Amino acid sequence: MPQTVTASLIKIITVLHEPDGYIDLILYNPSIAKNAGPGQFVMMKAAPVNDPILPRPFDIVDTFPREGTFRLLIKINGRGTALMNSLKPGDDVFITGPLGKPITDFSFSSCAVLFRGCGAAAVLMFIREAKKRGITVYGIASAASSDKLVCKSEISALCDEYLVATDDGSLGLQALGTEVLKNIVEGEGVDRIYSCGGGPFYLPYLMEVQDRLPVYLFLESYMGCGVGHCHGCAVPKKSRPGDPVQYTLVCQEGPLYKLDEVEDPCQIYQ
Repeated sequence: MPQTVTASLIKIITVLHEPDGYIDLILYNPSIAKNAGPGQFVMMKAAPVNDPILPRPFDIVDTFPREGTFRLLIKINGRGTALMNSLKPGDDVFITGPLGKPITDFSFSSCAVLFRGCGAAAVLMFIREAKKRGITVYGIASAASSDKLVCKSEISALCDEYLVATDDGSLGLQALGTEVLKNIVEGEGVDRIYSCGGGPFYLPYLMEVQDRLPVYLFLESYMGCGVGHCHGCAVPKKSRPGDPVQYTLVCQEGPLYKLDEVEDPCQIYQ
């Protein structure tokens, strides 16, 4: 069934600036609130600003269908997002979405979800849906320090077990998130691993463990349109030596990919 995609001015209901360096938005659009699924995103630009001219992709953190609202979490990381820091309740922004392929495969009984920093925004809806289906979820949050953990209360309330690793040891284990993941895989065991963020820090262990169980990545990319026209989010598929290179568009076939489906995921796995 074709997706219902909205492309219009949408009003901001609430704005929070926490934790530091992030913008937490609640926006009103009943269609997106009703139709968005786990893993999907929107393209957004402040209106009527035309510089920068292109919108930015942001994960749909959560939806509230009864209220007709949805939530975005924006990390200020460049000129475009810095300009969004002045947004306030009542402002309109131009949004296209929901975009990407919603996650519908929940044919497993347990999983570990590893995420770093703003990667939490991509996995919250997925974790909620998994718990609705009775799946055991181990959530592993990683960040430079405890004040950089986002969506902590929401995700910890959903997970069967919520574990933390910070670079400075300010909360949880002072280690990479993959160290915590390794303990779970070798201890309780899980059917699948899902990961968002961490890039080259996480990839060595994920490449190693994929021979034992399926590993899935939430690929995040800069893109100009979000609907498959610009090809800015093209990623090479895994291929055999000598075969022609084929590409997948994250905005159309992603953002969730099995690790062994893509070549050099660090090009886009941030």
